[in-house]
Amino acid sequence: MDVIEKQETVTVTAVGSGGRGIATLPSGKKIFIPGVLPGESCDVKITVDKSSYAEGICTHLHNESSERVLPFGTAIPGEDLAHLSYEGQLLYKEELVKSCLIRLAKIDPIHVEKILRPILPSEPHAGYRDHMQYRISGGRICLMGEGTDTPVPADRCTIAYEVFSRTGDVLEEIFKDAPTTLFDGVVMRASESTHQLLIELLSSSSQPHEKTIRDTKDYISSTGLSEALRRKIPDYELNGILLRVSHTKTERRTRSGNRFLIEGNDWYDEKLLGRDFRIYAGSFFQVNIPVAGKIYSIAKEYVSGADVLWDVYCGTGSIGICCASEGQTLIGIEAVKAAVDSAKFNASRNGLTNARFIQRPAENMILDDGALPTPDVVILDPPRKGMDQRFTRNLIRLSPPKIVYISCDPATLARDLRELTGAGYDIISATPADMFPNTSHVETVVLMSRRNP
Repeated sequence: MDVIEKQETVTVTAVGSGGRGIATLPSGKKIFIPGVLPGESCDVKITVDKSSYAEGICTHLHNESSERVLPFGTAIPGEDLAHLSYEGQLLYKEELVKSCLIRLAKIDPIHVEKILRPILPSEPHAGYRDHMQYRISGGRICLMGEGTDTPVPADRCTIAYEVFSRTGDVLEEIFKDAPTTLFDGVVMRASESTHQLLIELLSSSSQPHEKTIRDTKDYISSTGLSEALRRKIPDYELNGILLRVSHTKTERRTRSGNRFLIEGNDWYDEKLLGRDFRIYAGSFFQVNIPVAGKIYSIAKEYVSGADVLWDVYCGTGSIGICCASEGQTLIGIEAVKAAVDSAKFNASRNGLTNARFIQRPAENMILDDGALPTPDVVILDPPRKGMDQRFTRNLIRLSPPKIVYISCDPATLARDLRELTGAGYDIISATPADMFPNTSHVETVVLMSRRNP
């Protein structure tokens, strides 16, 4: 890879991966430029020049697109499409899913037109995230600048719940009056239906955990932090405060480390599609409750009539629990013990007596050995990297009549769909959903049916 600083003037023609504008250099090579939109011409400094593409930074914008809603250069960490109108974001995401189905999954464009449904919008498309992780820097609540380790005050964040902004204000007041280096981050989680708030303070302290816990309790007590939160945010119940000690970047990124309950509970309650869920600190749950409800409603429609339903990569069991009806057998498979424990609890509290959850990596299971009831439908909700190849092979050998695949990455979805269509499955429908407004991410729910032998 060559790093250079050459200037060119280009016209942006499309938006590509990561929300970056795509233009063509005089040489014919494609260049990717963050923060610019189709129809805009700009001077670009080439920073990376590879054999097949280049990357650059816009140094001067000659004209603005009518779809631009933020001034050029107004970057918001974690919101790589905030400068594009919401209608433009939806169109971009529909086209991204379509492109991946055609180019990567190798599905005939005519068939893609038949199966691709309109994108499900997010309502609202601001203030939708029910959990956020922030950095604490100089007593300020911050997000991390795109591609850097530079903390940026979180004031401009548009995607988080409004209560997180108020919570941040209270914490900043406390940190201003009582400066401390004990904490370097905070995770906030909340429910707008139950009005419960859960706070997890992060520390990278190398001192013994017992001392960090004691210092945390002393700080909270001496500053009146809990009382300040309850007094200034009376419309939410402070359900609990935790401490998480994470020593490495990996632990901070993956939200792992050692957790300790400081006050109250280590969970909060949420409602989704008429079901009640208890969500524990560190457990994954969908970030956009209204859109999750839309996606799960589609999945529920697809699994109606099935006797046995498998929910693979089930996490806390939210999809299977929302989709399963009385009389259906639900089998959940998940690698993380805490998530499985949550799934069992949530199934019980929602009266699902015919549900079973197995703690094991899906890729390590032999699915067709008769140990589990044969599924009529398998729901898949894998991580961003998609399905493990061992699991894909086992799933094909199991050969369930229907597969419902919920994806957060259209590229890995397309890769997996190519495997499944080549192994005897037809794609009946594909529905994009805007789970992550103001970002370049898009969710997709796909229904597949096994072809007759």
